[in-house]
Amino acid sequence: MTNQEFGRVLRASTVGFAVGCRVNQLDAPSFGGLVKAQPVDAREAIYGLIYDMHIDDDPLVRRLVLAESPNPSLINDQRENRMLPIEMSVLAVGYRLNGDIRHGLPPRPPLNLDPVLLCTDPAEVAQFSDNLGYLRLILRAGESNVPVDQLLVAHISSVYHLRGRDTDWVLNVITELIELLRSNYDVLIPTLEALSEALPELPQISLP
Repeated sequence: MTNQEFGRVLRASTVGFAVGCRVNQLDAPSFGGLVKAQPVDAREAIYGLIYDMHIDDDPLVRRLVLAESPNPSLINDQRENRMLPIEMSVLAVGYRLNGDIRHGLPPRPPLNLDPVLLCTDPAEVAQFSDNLGYLRLILRAGESNVPVDQLLVAHISSVYHLRGRDTDWVLNVITELIELLRSNYDVLIPTLEALSEALPELPQISLP
């Protein structure tokens, strides 16, 4: 399975970047998905998690919303041919340099118009997620109004399936989260409860 390009970088900083895509490219990416900005040099990449999606309006959209019975062809044309991009916010959680994946903020952000790919290759996803050091970056993002508990659940669920329903990996993640959030039950408990609902096949989670 190969990674799928779905958009390009609109703007970027060291801690994350925004991606723009068309409506017809929206079927692939989702909240919590692991993505990477891929510069021309394929040895380098910046990994991140989608934590927000934003769809702007325009004057035509406003008129269509107020219309009593908008013509379906106008709606389809607006969705398929509109020039305003759908914008996604991505939290940087790692990077690849000289072939090695490292968890941490990248040494430099991606450039405008760099392609962004959804990471769906199980081998690459496993290589990135074997080391759980990037969880610390996700937890720190709570200070930036990122919905950390929901982001963790969506991301863990996605990776769990891409890793072939890897229960051992999820249990290792839960153990790591319990350790990292030992003093923050306000985040830990909702996260564990939501994980239990999202992945009911997991063994019963018990706190130490």
